Amino acid sequence: MKRLVVLVEGDGDVLAMPALVGELLTVLPDDFQGQLFLDNAPMKVGGLHQISGRRQGDLVRHLGNATKRSKLGAALLVLDGDVDRFEGQPFCAVEAAREIGQRATAAGAGRTFSFATVFLRQEYESLIIRVADQLPDLKKGVTLPSQPEEGPRDAKGWLHESLVDGYNPADRQLELTRAVRDWAPVHEMRCFGRLQHALTELAAAVATDQHVVSPQARTS
Repeated sequence: MKRLVVLVEGDGDVLAMPALVGELLTVLPDDFQGQLFLDNAPMKVGGLHQISGRRQGDLVRHLGNATKRSKLGAALLVLDGDVDRFEGQPFCAVEAAREIGQRATAAGAGRTFSFATVFLRQEYESLIIRVADQLPDLKKGVTLPSQPEEGPRDAKGWLHESLVDGYNPADRQLELTRAVRDWAPVHEMRCFGRLQHALTELAAAVATDQHVVSPQARTS
């Protein structure tokens, strides 16, 4: 088995992402079970702006630190996708992920380990909003947004206003993740499907010893 290191945006993600990714690893196709073990100490890299533009070298630095962990087979970068622009251009999750993947090759991605980038739209909390009717302290009468990938833009704020006990990522992101009994409704979200697909790609790469960078760069 090879190590999977997850790189995340904030403190709440550091706590919650292992619970979510760990759950998804258990439902990978049978052929890819037992290929990856999850490193339960995600690396916090900050938002997209902290690993791009003039700070794009920080991405390589973070990945270099990841390679120091034994038996590294794959690295998964999961960031919020609620930004408007990426290095002067309108933000496109696919194109930004491709560019990040290309830069990650400087740290050995695609050669000595596999790498995938996933943007959650609008953010991690958007997944929670999709299944907020399962949360024990959802206020009565609250109507769930029909398309949480499109809005609310401030998913954290929506949770704070809609839950009896409010919401703070560092305190409650893991708690709410664990409170979800059925993730099936989230499967309808494209960003969640991308996360599932990325994990499958990483596990397949380890199984076949053919390292990948996902999404792939354009061929023309």
